[in-house]
Amino acid sequence: MYPIFGKVMAEWSTTTTTPLPPFVFHVHGHGGTDLHVIATDFHSNTFQAIKTRQKLEDLRDDIGIVGSWSEFVDYITTSLKSGDVKLIMEGLSESGGASCAKLLAQKAKGMPRISLSLGKLVDVAAREAMANLSLELYKELKEVQSSLTKEQESTYQLTKVVVAEQVFPLTAGVIFD
Repeated sequence: MYPIFGKVMAEWSTTTTTPLPPFVFHVHGHGGTDLHVIATDFHSNTFQAIKTRQKLEDLRDDIGIVGSWSEFVDYITTSLKSGDVKLIMEGLSESGGASCAKLLAQKAKGMPRISLSLGKLVDVAAREAMANLSLELYKELKEVQSSLTKEQESTYQLTKVVVAEQVFPLTAGVIFD
């Protein structure tokens, strides 16, 4: 699974007037079987979940997704990229903020909803998670920049070929003395 990044506005599970800052989430496969999920506001709320293959199989059964494993992974990926993603904050932590959260994603209205429970990280664990997320964002940015540079170079080369082909037919019938 390719890394997925997204911005999500968090909300409390209970009615509250306390506004929450935007969060960034990062979901990626790890070791071919685990799914790592991190959500952070880069301030006082950082949450994480590591879902093993068995836990993902249980999730698949719970929400009723049938088909192959790769179809299920595609469903998770599409749901997380859909834009219909929510982060629901729950409980109160001694360190401030929520004690846990749920990342909810839905591929389309009427389709099964993915729900990933996240535990709160504090102190060193939270700082490490934020640092890793920042580095992964940077790495993704560099990959996108590299792809863009390659695409621009290809476009430039194609433009040169097209221009050369447009000029050549004009001079093909001309005899120079």
